[in-house]
Amino acid sequence: MNVLILTDFSETSGNAGRYAVDFLQKTAANFYLLNIHNFNFNRAASDHLETELVGTLSQLQSGIKTLKKYTGNKEHKFHTILSSENLIGAVRKALIDKKIDLIFIGAVSQDEHVHPILGDHAYDIVRKIKCNIIAVPTGCTYQNLKKAVFPVDHAILSGEEKDRILDNLDYLKTSEFTLLEIKDGDIEYPEPVNDKVPFKTPVPFTRELFRDIQKQFDIIFIIGKNLTICDRLLHTEYGFSAHMNVEIPIFVYHG
Repeated sequence: MNVLILTDFSETSGNAGRYAVDFLQKTAANFYLLNIHNFNFNRAASDHLETELVGTLSQLQSGIKTLKKYTGNKEHKFHTILSSENLIGAVRKALIDKKIDLIFIGAVSQDEHVHPILGDHAYDIVRKIKCNIIAVPTGCTYQNLKKAVFPVDHAILSGEEKDRILDNLDYLKTSEFTLLEIKDGDIEYPEPVNDKVPFKTPVPFTRELFRDIQKQFDIIFIIGKNLTICDRLLHTEYGFSAHMNVEIPIFVYHG
């Protein structure tokens, strides 16, 4: 398995790296630590460029050394990627070059959304990158993910597609899934038939519901094409995370 971890050398991204190692503690994996740095290549700045480049590479190597000490799996291999491209371009290039299967990124607290680097990363990645992604909140440590909640909007996801996803899911195999049927406005939803996992009564996906979810479950599992739920969770201006802390990881599934 090939795994991409985005880092800006903050504690939030460092925590996401440790979470990635713990999440895949029993799986052989290549971990790629990606940092995106806006180097100034103007001639006037050339005196500082080498120092800046060496310093950034040193921080990447330090991050790798930390994760090597942290893991207990000898089949975990660690590599660095340094890019001066924009966020989405750098991630897309890594997906192709390294054949990435899973991305880990730190999700900041509500107080950190003003941060010019941290603030929009998780939201932009979730919306624009078609790869399985786990957004790890600040301070969230890995635990056995016994209870997963799967918000489902039947206007977006058919019952057949939902069953196919659960039957072929390579992750969270030991988790107990609760499907939470979400309603939006006056849309009519078909009745679920022969569901393997119980549905709750259709409910609006509100801030209060999200607060209850975080108390009852270990991870949120959502489908990447369900942009409404992604927006409500991670949008940096009007999403839930702009007004309250995300406390459990969010798995955005793209297949």
